[in-house]
Amino acid sequence: MKKLFSIFALLSLATGFVACETTEQTEDNKEHNVELTADKTAIVADGSDAATFTVKVDGKATTDDVMIICLNDNSVLEGNTFTTTTGGEYRFKASYKGFTSDTLAITATPTESPVPTVELSVDKGEIVADNTDTATFTVKVDGEDKSSEAKITVINYNSELESNSFATDVAGEFVFVANWDGVKSNEVKVVATAVETPVQKSLKIQSDVNRIKADGTEKATFTVLYGEDDVTADAEIYCSNHENITVEGNTFSSTTVGSYSFRARYAGQTTGTAVSIDVYDPELVGKYEIGAIYEVNGVKSIIYAIKTDRHGDTYVYVMSLDEEDLQWSTEKVWCNCGSEYGHWNTEDMLRNGTSPEKYPAAQWCVSHGEGWCMPSSKELQWMWEAITNGELNFQATSVAEWNKLLTDNGGEPFCETYYWSSNETSEDLVEVIAFMNDSVVCLDPQKDACYTVRASYRFKVE
Repeated sequence: MKKLFSIFALLSLATGFVACETTEQTEDNKEHNVELTADKTAIVADGSDAATFTVKVDGKATTDDVMIICLNDNSVLEGNTFTTTTGGEYRFKASYKGFTSDTLAITATPTESPVPTVELSVDKGEIVADNTDTATFTVKVDGEDKSSEAKITVINYNSELESNSFATDVAGEFVFVANWDGVKSNEVKVVATAVETPVQKSLKIQSDVNRIKADGTEKATFTVLYGEDDVTADAEIYCSNHENITVEGNTFSSTTVGSYSFRARYAGQTTGTAVSIDVYDPELVGKYEIGAIYEVNGVKSIIYAIKTDRHGDTYVYVMSLDEEDLQWSTEKVWCNCGSEYGHWNTEDMLRNGTSPEKYPAAQWCVSHGEGWCMPSSKELQWMWEAITNGELNFQATSVAEWNKLLTDNGGEPFCETYYWSSNETSEDLVEVIAFMNDSVVCLDPQKDACYTVRASYRFKVE
């Protein structure tokens, strides 16, 4: 805004003008018609675009004895032009010897903030999948290095990097994108090549339990098998999702609630599948237990997972007693279903598709009531781990126990088949989890294929 006179000076001037006017009016007994106009009533709030005022007294333009007052803050405009850098509506009046004009409004439109340029680069496009060789990313926003602050995501694995570096023990192609205030960067690919070590036997890690109390006493005990050989004593056991966690020997305990994934290294190999240990709040004992019947707004369900997220919030996950064989969708449209949370994917699917009726599996899930959804690939994996007690084998004794629990409560047993997740991999394909013997893999069938779906629901533990 143009420089304004001091409000105290204004009051003094105004008093003087009124006094003069009173005298003059008495002398000539004349009223004056004051008119305020502007060359435009809309400007851009860029500090340059200006509205120019004209004051007419009794039909004649004049600047003598004239004040132009901004009613927003009762300040006097210096000169007859108005600019601003703040958007909004500004109201003005002209004053002449105690007589004022009608109010004139000027609208200032805010300028649009420029969209930043986000650039992602990497120091090398190929690494060895030995969990040691590292690719380091650089993120620049309008040329300024923001590598430590930007969010970097592995697109094809639906996961976010904890820092700007990447190492893996999984061979394959990884596609990365950076995000800064909602603006995405270019995509960058990194190829992880397999370690050239001859594999004679498979390496597996097992745990005697999948859940322990966060009391620092209750322990999970690991066993590492190289083929049929027990190599626990010579293997390196490590936590793959928490760098600050160390494993003493082959046992793990903690006082911190959360979900922990463990892998093992031996003879140049790394276990392909991690074993997950959920550390839960001891106060939850007796309230929520995996395998317990739980009612959600009158709908009977079974608890299959209790997880604590990175924010420290604990959620209970339940599954429906029933299941259904349905199509994921009858159209092939990208719905942006890439979240690890099933309720977000389900909302996106029903919102971004051309019609909710074209998504039979999701429609069936939400028909169970508010908050019910199609589980994400991760949530479905938790379900698979729960019913097999971590063995990931449909012949596990626990599967029969879960199926009996389901049928005893009027539900339907799990089948040795493929189950839909809510995660897309393309316009055509969707991730499914194979609930089959020794299964650990996600497959990508066509959306219009018919597979089994079981509904999921989660709630926060307060």
